[in-house]
Amino acid sequence: MAMELTKVTMNLTHRDIANAESLERRLRSPSKASAVSSALAIAEQITRKLEQGDEVLIRRRDGSAVKLFLPRVGGA
Repeated sequence: MAMELTKVTMNLTHRDIANAESLERRLRSPSKASAVSSALAIAEQITRKLEQGDEVLIRRRDGSAVKLFLPRVGGA
């Protein structure tokens, strides 16, 4: 099933481009556009959970956890 695509033009800073390139490598994405799309999907899921009052925890290698905090999301 093919997804419908919409072309979007954005003005990005050098930092934004560096972030997209980093995500492209880390997510093993075929392109920066694909990496940005994945990042948007991840951000959508995280912000939805925070808005619902859920906590998002990051589990460290040693087993400890830290709470993810995003200002202006979910009244946290």
